[in-house]
Amino acid sequence: MQLLKIEWLKNKNYRTFWILTGIFITLFLLWNIGLSKFVNQLNSGPVKISSESYGFPYVWNTMAYVYSWFAFFLCMFVIISMSNEYTFKTQRQHIIDGMHRLDFLHAKAYLILAISAAATIFYTVACLVFGFIMGGSGIFEQAHMIIYVFIFTLNYLSFVALLTLFVKRAGLSIILFLAYLMIESGLSTYINFKSGTEAGGFFPLQTSDELLPLRSLSGLKAIVNPGAAGASMPSYYFLIVSVVFIAAYYFIARRKMLHSDL
Repeated sequence: MQLLKIEWLKNKNYRTFWILTGIFITLFLLWNIGLSKFVNQLNSGPVKISSESYGFPYVWNTMAYVYSWFAFFLCMFVIISMSNEYTFKTQRQHIIDGMHRLDFLHAKAYLILAISAAATIFYTVACLVFGFIMGGSGIFEQAHMIIYVFIFTLNYLSFVALLTLFVKRAGLSIILFLAYLMIESGLSTYINFKSGTEAGGFFPLQTSDELLPLRSLSGLKAIVNPGAAGASMPSYYFLIVSVVFIAAYYFIARRKMLHSDL
């Protein structure tokens, strides 16, 4: 708690933190409000499409998929927070003041855990509100998506933290992160298409993306890659691999902190 308190003292008056948090919350809510209204308009016509997208229990899946797009802003904050430690030499000052190298690493790890938990709670509350407004049944039938959202967030934030730990510059880290996302997505799609399986889903970030698919796109996926439709892997495979990657990020970061210059 002391390490987490130090991180809070750094960020509570940090404008970038509140701006990125505000953008994440605002865009997530506005997008879902707009999408839910669009769904209602479709349902009022002669052809009813995606009528259950924002009703229970499917709201958990729909909003998790939307969440996966806007978690980018949380990643931006972690990159900026990590890079600021090197830009302003605060990490060296912490060590001079008596903080162990691993305490510095663990402070960032606790910050990432706290952000992931807070974002997941926000997602949960938003799903409950939208679900009760739109109706439906089986409120907690797909509530396992809460765990998936937490692991997804933890994986992405841990990945960008590790990236920034090596790069140490916010701008370059963001560029490399975006480039990696495009490369990984392309390779994943190519491998899935060529192999007729979901083997391409086991890249570091893609494995968490597979936890938050949009239910209504499953039919399109089967058309694009017919072979994968019959060889769909259970979600817990991707969950386990995501946890393994998160642990790997930590041990790589730990080795980096213990054996490199600050």
